[in-house]
Order: sequence, then structure tokens, then C-alpha cells
Amino acid sequence: MPEETFPERRKQPRFSLIAEAFITEAGEGGARLSVRVSDLCKGGCYVDTLNPLPVSTALELRIEHADVTCVVPARVIYMHPGYGMGVEFVNVPLDQRAILDAWVAQLAGPKGD
Repeated sequence: MPEETFPERRKQPRFSLIAEAFITEAGEGGARLSVRVSDLCKGGCYVDTLNPLPVSTALELRIEHADVTCVVPARVIYMHPGYGMGVEFVNVPLDQRAILDAWVAQLAGPKGD
């Protein structure tokens, strides 16, 4: 998929991460999807799925990586039909924030002086 197809919208550095994830759409009878996270930053991630949810959809995202599970509330901020969607984390509990921060720090690698 050519980069110029989708304009850059990221506010924070994002790092490549391939992780299994599960989405549950908020509300009674909400969609449940098995998806893949392909990149991650402190504020959100990109979710690969052929059937992305509409923009503004509230959801719960469960990411499983390196034998650790992180569950965060989120919302869809943009979508690419047939490819996936950008998801923003919202009101992340402190214990889950610690997991996300640790993953991002690990992905960012050591800082050179």
C-alpha cells in the first residue's frame, strides 16, 4: 500500500509491533473482532482488519504481546476500508498505561547519548 495513499496523522512516534488483539465494540451486542496490531505509540495503534469499524466507534481493545495482556478503552479515529483503522486510547487505567509505556520504551530501543 503506497504511503501517499493515506496522509500522515500521527502525533507521536509510532513503532512497528505485530501483536494479536481482540476488539469488542462498546454497547450491547457490539461487534467482536479478532485483529492484528501492526504499530503502537503511547496514544494509540493501527489495527489491521479487513472490516474496520466506523470513525468514532467506542471499543475495548485487548492486545496480547510477549506473554502480557493489555486491555484499554479506545475509539476509532480513522479507517481505511479493506486495510484497517487507527485507534486512539482513551482514559487508560494506570496499570494498563504502565504496560503500554513499557512496550513503547522497549520498541524505541536504547537512547544514544
